Amino acid sequence: MSFWKKCPLLAAVIVSGLVIEGAGVANGVKSGEIENPASWKQPALATVFIDLKQGVYSWSDRSVQTAAMDAADVQKDRITEETALQEEDGEGSGQSGISAEAQKNGLDISETGGQANEGNGGEKAGQMANADWDADHKNGTGDENEAGVSGNAVPGKAAEETQEAEEEPLEFTHVDKEYFADAVFIGDSRTQGLYEYSNLADVATFYSKTSLTVYNLFEKPKDFIREGDEKLTLEQALSRHQFKKVYLMIGINEMGTGTPESFFEAYARAVYKIRELQPDAIIFVQGIMRVAGQKNASDPVFNNTNINIRNVEIETLANGKDIFYIDVNEAVCDENGNLYADWTFDQIHLKAKYYQVWENFLMEHGIVKK
Repeated sequence: MSFWKKCPLLAAVIVSGLVIEGAGVANGVKSGEIENPASWKQPALATVFIDLKQGVYSWSDRSVQTAAMDAADVQKDRITEETALQEEDGEGSGQSGISAEAQKNGLDISETGGQANEGNGGEKAGQMANADWDADHKNGTGDENEAGVSGNAVPGKAAEETQEAEEEPLEFTHVDKEYFADAVFIGDSRTQGLYEYSNLADVATFYSKTSLTVYNLFEKPKDFIREGDEKLTLEQALSRHQFKKVYLMIGINEMGTGTPESFFEAYARAVYKIRELQPDAIIFVQGIMRVAGQKNASDPVFNNTNINIRNVEIETLANGKDIFYIDVNEAVCDENGNLYADWTFDQIHLKAKYYQVWENFLMEHGIVKK
């Protein structure tokens, strides 16, 4: 006992060590880290002191290293907040504004659409893609919804698309006869009838001929257009003269040739060729006029089912901007969808006086660009 009285400091160290050892063993057993005492490779007390040296406290779930990491995170968050305040005051360094949390998690501005931060960091990254747009935005002329929030966005293009989307759609309107002064009508015998029996021939140009098909418009061209002493193909005529409106009615003569698919391919090529030759024109693709009920019921080829199939495909060419689909069948057919029986002399072509109905229909379906 006299030894312990003479060396109280040593006694305190030993007692403290025993207490720590007991705590360490207890914590190890509790956490499942010490499963087999026989497998210990060093005394528990030595392990405790080694852990203490490495900053691991057996009586706590936290460590010096964890605490240090937490402190570093706090410091990063503080720096991020200060940087954001500086950017708002115009003192920032021009960084994208992605938060420290996002950077720590490896988030990429191009993968997150510039929205890694719920604030305006991602939006600023997108704004930097276009200096002019950024200036407009700061002046209050930009659109925050259309902002280039993605690093890969092209704000100029987005603005252009927005402007197009805001344009009012073109709608059919009533026009007078003079509207057709810069129009050309292309087609077969039905269009030829419009030329002969309507008033449109007084103002419009007609490139029409009986038995004309979509296949010999451009693929196997005929020189069916006469100008003075010359005979021109359609391509030659459309290359020589420019029109503001082009009306195409063709397709009845092709009913027994090929398939609806091959017809449509040839028809589409013809329309695109017309567009190439008449870049400033509005193109009106007209649905093929149907036949009368008797013809429809008896003819396996020239019937309204086949016509309707082709008209559905023709309509797909309309874009509402410079190509429009119009269907005169709305004006010349009965409730069953057949050409009025008493309006035709051969079940296919209109009688002379009923071409005025077609003319009136066209005058109710003009397109006027503002």
